[in-house]
Amino acid sequence: MSTALADPARTPTAPAHVISRRRLLAWLERHAGTPLRAVVAPPGFGKTVLLGEYAQSHPDCRYIAIGRLQRVTDRLPMILCERLGLAADAGLSVEKTLAALAVMPPCEIALDDLDALRPDDAESLARIVAGAPDHVRMIVAARSRERIADPRRLLDGTTATLGAAQLAFDAVEIAQLCAVLRIDASPQHVAHLARETDCWPLAIAGALVAAADANAPIADAMSVWKSESCTMLREMVLADANASPFGPVLVRLCTGETLVSAEDLQELERSGLYVCRTPSGLQLLRPVAAAFGPNGASVDVAALPDVAPMFVQLLGEFDVRIAGRRVEWVRRKDGLLFKYLLLEPLGRASRAELCEAFWPTHDRDQARQNLRTTCSNIRAALRRCLPESRVDLYFRTEGRDIVLRNDLALTDLARFTAHVTAARDAMTAQRLDRAAEAYEAARSLYRGPLIADPATESHALIAREVDESFNEIQRHLTALRRLHAGVVPLRSVVA
Repeated sequence: MSTALADPARTPTAPAHVISRRRLLAWLERHAGTPLRAVVAPPGFGKTVLLGEYAQSHPDCRYIAIGRLQRVTDRLPMILCERLGLAADAGLSVEKTLAALAVMPPCEIALDDLDALRPDDAESLARIVAGAPDHVRMIVAARSRERIADPRRLLDGTTATLGAAQLAFDAVEIAQLCAVLRIDASPQHVAHLARETDCWPLAIAGALVAAADANAPIADAMSVWKSESCTMLREMVLADANASPFGPVLVRLCTGETLVSAEDLQELERSGLYVCRTPSGLQLLRPVAAAFGPNGASVDVAALPDVAPMFVQLLGEFDVRIAGRRVEWVRRKDGLLFKYLLLEPLGRASRAELCEAFWPTHDRDQARQNLRTTCSNIRAALRRCLPESRVDLYFRTEGRDIVLRNDLALTDLARFTAHVTAARDAMTAQRLDRAAEAYEAARSLYRGPLIADPATESHALIAREVDESFNEIQRHLTALRRLHAGVVPLRSVVA
């Protein structure tokens, strides 16, 4: 086996406007003698950029990003050896990996995106960190503290931890970024932007770049960024929520659906899910809270470039939210008609079809009047979440048809179906660990049957397919548990 360090890994390329964060680089250098350096913070705090910059400025540092895992064999020892250019058989076990590291020349390994590792690799990571030779120093980055090491290492001085509070931008760095982007900024404006963003690097950089592109002053930076990026920010947060067992808690916190306990906030912070520590305690990052509209307050949809998406729960209790606010129906039938259109392929149905479906025993004139009343109620419910001028972008009459923009709906049914399809594909490919993960993700979305009332033949078919898929999920998860060997332990899901 060669003892030479493999060619330098591809390190992430920072955008041109990113400033060098000298104080953080100095922290990594100052703690170089510590057995483990850990960079732990929620998304958007600059972990990858920092590790990339450090690796570029230190020739003996090898940057390794875990990235998206594709294969059953993607385990930490194998990934580490592959990315270091070590012999393939070195990654077959932790012991062989440690033996391969022992004969390498002095170096540093910056291991990024540990959240992509499978849960059972946490033990492998702890063993590799504990057993690595003194001349191989480790830097790891993750959203969650639970992924980086044995918790005792965080307390006994063998791990130096760089957290969100240190990674957050300070006033000097905000002013430096303003100078790079040629934005005039007084100390008062810098302090105001810091308060608006909780010093979250993602929001600060995004807002200042947006302001520079729009030739806007720093005072308008956040409003410009929100108008351009509010929808994308919500989608990013929801994607992370969907991938986490604590996702339902995060969604409740974002939408203000129910109160979230102090214990829930601690779990979200520990998991790196958009919760930060402030002098007054734990709280959702302000830009995330503003994007969803905390405590039931709607986002300024009028400021969005198009229309906000609808987040829809079709499985179990029917629930529609727009810009963080729940649509409250005047009557139950109003919600049923809305759901009926959501399930239609093009989101449209003729007046005659709707009258026949919802009022089959009424005479034609009475049925038409009932339909007009129901449509009026739906518009009234939407006006409580939207500016009047935007209601027609969601729900309108078009000739003889009633039309709902169901292409704007992000539904649990679509995600449920996608997870089931992914699980079936994984089963066919004999990727049992991936199948288990996909089936678990689908099961976490199932809160009850899809009851379409009244149901067309196509709606009834969809409902039957959901029921059959749920039965399939239960059967396969039971079978996968029994197989046990070679399958990732199935994680518990918070309902």
